[in-house]
This record gives sequence, C-alpha cells and structure tokens, in this order.
Amino acid sequence: MIVNYRKDDKQIQNLNSTDPVWKWMTTNPYTVLPNQTLREAVTILQTYRIDGLPVVNELNRVVGLITRTRLMSCFLEGLSPDSPISNVMTKSVVTIEQNETITKAYELPVGRLPVVDVNGRLVGVLTRTDILHSYAKHIGQLQQTLHIAETLSTILESAYEGIVVIDANGYISEFNHAYSRFIGKKREEVLGQHVTQIIENTRLHVVIQTGVAEKGYIQRIQGQDMVVHRIPIWRERKVVGAIGMIIFHGVTELYDILGRMQELSRQVSENAELSNILYKEMDSFDQIIGQSSQIQAVKRIARKVARTPSTVLITGESGTGKEMFATAIHELSPYAEGPFISVNCAAIPEHLLEAELFGYEEGAFTGAKKGGKPGKFELAHKGTIFLDEIGDMPLFMQSKILRVLQEREVERVGGIAKHKIDVRIVAATNQHLEEMVAEGKFREDLYYRLNIIRLEIPPLRERQEDIPELLNQYLHQFSDRFGFEQKTFSREAMAALVHYPWPGNVRELVNTVEMLVSLSETVIISELELPPKIRTSRLAGIVSSPDPIKEKGLLTDIKDSVWVREKEIIIQALLETKGNKAAAARKLGIQRSTLYEKIKKYDIRP
Repeated sequence: MIVNYRKDDKQIQNLNSTDPVWKWMTTNPYTVLPNQTLREAVTILQTYRIDGLPVVNELNRVVGLITRTRLMSCFLEGLSPDSPISNVMTKSVVTIEQNETITKAYELPVGRLPVVDVNGRLVGVLTRTDILHSYAKHIGQLQQTLHIAETLSTILESAYEGIVVIDANGYISEFNHAYSRFIGKKREEVLGQHVTQIIENTRLHVVIQTGVAEKGYIQRIQGQDMVVHRIPIWRERKVVGAIGMIIFHGVTELYDILGRMQELSRQVSENAELSNILYKEMDSFDQIIGQSSQIQAVKRIARKVARTPSTVLITGESGTGKEMFATAIHELSPYAEGPFISVNCAAIPEHLLEAELFGYEEGAFTGAKKGGKPGKFELAHKGTIFLDEIGDMPLFMQSKILRVLQEREVERVGGIAKHKIDVRIVAATNQHLEEMVAEGKFREDLYYRLNIIRLEIPPLRERQEDIPELLNQYLHQFSDRFGFEQKTFSREAMAALVHYPWPGNVRELVNTVEMLVSLSETVIISELELPPKIRTSRLAGIVSSPDPIKEKGLLTDIKDSVWVREKEIIIQALLETKGNKAAAARKLGIQRSTLYEKIKKYDIRP
C-alpha cells in the first residue's frame, strides 16, 4: 500500500526519533514464495486481515511485494487464481535495515515497509501505525510538550486509518481528519467529549477497563460494518488511555475478491474447500491466546511445522500450554484425520509403561486381557502420538522408543509379530534434556531423534502483555460456565495480576481466575480479593525494604491502602529520576522538604 505524505511538512522533517526500526516493527511477518498461487495469497490476506505480503526467496530475501489492490486488479482482468505470484508481484520493493531510525523510515513513502537485517534477510514489517505508536510513546515521556503534540497531530492527519485517542477516563484527546470525515463531525467538536457520546457502538472505554487489545473486530458505524482495532496504552503497568483505528478498506474488499473468483472460476466446490481450510486453521492455533511477539513467533513456526510429518520437541516450563500446541499441530498436520493420542510418561508406573505404549498379547502376563490389547502407538496409527514429560521416561524404555522411531514398527509384550505404524511424533518436556544427556540420564541418540524441530514455549512472565487478554478470556469463560453475571477486574487488581510472575504459568492463571470467580460476591473483582501472594508480589518489585504493612495484613483498611499507594508513587518518582530528590519533588509537584519528610516517614532507602 503506497500512501502519499506531505514531504514538505516542516514539523515532520525536523523531527528526529532515534528509536531503531527493530524496536517497533512487527516481527516474523507473514510471507509468500514466488511460486505460490494468487489463491494462497488471498487466503493469507483474508485470514490475518493485512494489506500486503512480502514475497521472499528460499534465503528469506525480499524479491517482491503482492498487495490486495494488485490481487483485485488481477482477478478483474480474468487472471486465474492458480497463477503464480511471481507473474504479478511488484518487483521493485523499498526496504529498510532494522537498525535504521524511525525518522528514516518515515521519510520513505511506503505504508507497509519490509525490514531486513545486515544480510538482506527479512526480519519484520513496519507500518505507518507502528511509526505512530513510536511517537505516541514520547508524549508521556516529554510531558506532552507542544513540539511532540504537533508532531503526533501531523502523523495522525497523515495516517491512512481513522484514528481516535482517549485518556484513562474515556475522553477524546486526539481525533484525526480521516475519522472526522467519516463520521461528519469536526475535530474541535469532539475533543474533550466522552467517546461514547461521539462514536456509536464503541468499546474503547471497555478496553481501558480490561487492558485487553481488540484487533480485527467488526463495529457498525454510520450504518456500515467496519473493521476496527482497539489498543490499550500501558504505562508503568497501568492503562493510561486507548487508541481506536478504523480500517476503511477492511475485509469487505477481500470478500469481493473471493466473490469474483467464484464468478471467474465457477468452481464452488474448490472455494468451499478453501474456506474449510481457513476455518480449520483459525480453530487450531487461534485458541492459543496471546498477541505478544514471543508467542506469535512460536505460533508462526508451529504453523509451518504442522504441515510436515517431522518429529517435534516442545519445551517449556510446567503450565505453559505445551499440549495445546501439540493438539494444534496435529489439527493442521497431514495426520489430522487420524487420532490424537496423549501419553503422560511421568504418570504411568514404570512396570506398566511398556505394555501401555506397545500393547501386549494374550497370556503375556497374569491378568492379561483375552485377545491382547493394542498399545498407544498402534492406537495412534495414521495420527499423532503426544509423549508428554518425555524427560521422565526410564532409560530402558528410551531405547525401545528409539527403535520405534527408527523402524516405524512396534512389537507387543509377549508377542513376536511386528506391527507397522505410521504416526506423527510430538514430544514435550519441562526439563533440560541437554543437561540430562550430559549427566547420562537421557539417551543422546534419542535426544537427537526427537530434537529435529524444537518449539520453546515462553513462560508467562516473559510475555506480560498477554496476561490481560488471558485473564479476561477465562474470566468470561468461568462466569458463563457458572451462570454468573459477567465479572471484571478493577484497575488495581489487573495491575497486580499483570505484575505477578506466575511461576505456574497459564495453568496457575486459569486456576486463580476460577477461584476468584467462584468466591467473589461482586461484579468487579478488587485487589483486596486477590490471593496474598499476588498482592505482596506487586509491592515486592517496588519496595526495597521490609514493609511493616505485611505484618498486620496487606491493605486491611482504607488508611493502609492510601499509605501504600503514596509510598509506591514516591519510589517510582525516585526510580525515574535516578535518585535525584530535587527532580523527583518537581515531578511529584511537592516541595523538596515535603519529599524528605515522606522518605523518612516511609523508610524509603536509596
């Protein structure tokens, strides 16, 4: 998408953002190969609601670009949906190196800018909206000075999308020309108004309360169904506002493209099959909640891996969702029509493990079932077997598993016949297998057989931005399941939950939400209702000295609550000013002598 920007605008030309492009780009962008078809490109654009796709070669270097506008032109010209992308892609593509500045990126008149590394390989995509976010960050840091305000205003007016910005209370602080033109109201009329009074069917004020981004939602505005994004603005673990964006040319045009494909090809069955593939893909990995770059990178690799029969090793801490990834891989794999058999290697007694995995023949041991019994590997034939907690498998069984992986056949306990199997192997562990190999606790040859493709699931503490979405998803789920009125978290409760390190990861989070929904007697779950370990964890990251409040119970009354809040604010100001008390006092709007008194009162140590 090419966007015309006013290159002679002095405010933009004089702006100098030293932020590197890599800090704001979207990593692991969706791409296509030159030999893929136009049909495949349409499917990706529709699924992920994006405007264009970089075309890369086998070395992941950008060789072209295909946009939805170009696709529409091709189909209107009668070009076959099965034509290769290389025939129609734009071959002259502007790129930017990841270490260049945001200012340099702004000077390039491209709406969707491929980002490459020093070797020319694609590492991300930078959009005009990303640039907007980079400048928006500076508003809070520079106390919304006139210079930055004017710069942001210029970027807002240059943006392709309709954009509205609201503060923490839901009042409109920015409103660009594109949005103004769409709803027929001047910017001056809406600034300072509550967003619910200006934009129909809005949920921006709800996003401030939940802290959960809503991307790609359909909202009816001015009698039209529009694709919108609603993104909370976080600062110091608090939601301080939200950005709303209208994508004017959303999925409607892509639906038109698919309609014209039907008219041109008259192959309704093929299009139905294409839709089935699309819905199947959306139903698998989309159930894994999270928009952070860490989890999106893992999901992107997993999607690619799923389409091959290769063995996959999933690693990560307990409770990170390894089995969910295994299930999603199965559902998108060539073995999707077959069974998914899950085996917890740590839960089966050692003396029963061989019979469980490989089955047994009649009379193999006392109590053996008449006619024998197939094992898990046989049951998984033409499907996927998931070997969870593979690190807990005894050494004597590891050699047998290795033989199965090598020969693709099993021999039941007490039998001599060999049973051929065709299965996809997915293994998982929360242990460090490399260390176990070095210690002689895990076979090296089995490790290399399993470690063909590895997925490392990040712990929840490393993807904090996903926590609000996870919390609200399960909050709604348990409220519905128990027949309760939909509950929400207070802003303080959400901040405490986001700050908590979640050593049990997603599993602990789900259990905590279920407990809170079950026990809370109010619609809004407050910070006081959270488990003590979560409340104290929030303060532990801020307060460096022993807190006397803990001795009598955290936040037991309103007085204590105010005391803790004031202490937190002072400590935060000192951290931001690197211990400069004069600067901290100015930041807090109090006299330096008052600050010294409060530091002494709360026993705040440098």
